[in-house]
Amino acid sequence: MNAFDMMAANGNVLGIGMQIPDVLIDLREVLEQYRGDAERAAGHQGVLRKWTDAAPETRSALLLTTAWTARAGRLDAGEDTAGLYAADLHEYARTFKGDAETFHGPRFPAMPLPAQAGALASSLGFDRDDTEISLKTVLLLLAAVRTLPDPTDASSNITAPQEQS
Repeated sequence: MNAFDMMAANGNVLGIGMQIPDVLIDLREVLEQYRGDAERAAGHQGVLRKWTDAAPETRSALLLTTAWTARAGRLDAGEDTAGLYAADLHEYARTFKGDAETFHGPRFPAMPLPAQAGALASSLGFDRDDTEISLKTVLLLLAAVRTLPDPTDASSNITAPQEQS
């Protein structure tokens, strides 16, 4: 455990902020390894351990921000618990009328996270007994992000989703 992980474990916002990209990189790499198959990626023991070891605030923040990022993507969620949570988070983000800062709250990643999406993300993030479910939920949302056009791809005629106002 590095210094930022120890800070995050104590609820320090700087530690949480530093832990978020570290965990996100691992999530994205494992999802890439499984070619976007969130179901299979969720069974990867290394990423499950990383997710379980992350501070609950980090898990909550990742669930919330991944829902926001995935809002214009195509979500392929099943009818299991993780799929239902992913669908709810995706719908909350997709139908949200404000901008990213309003969706995340002015003190993000500090708790409490705002609105229904924040409450659900926090509930999942702080549930240490069901980290497999919250891991699969975040992976399903990340898989939806993969369906979005690459904004750096000049050959694409599709534009990246714009912030909602």
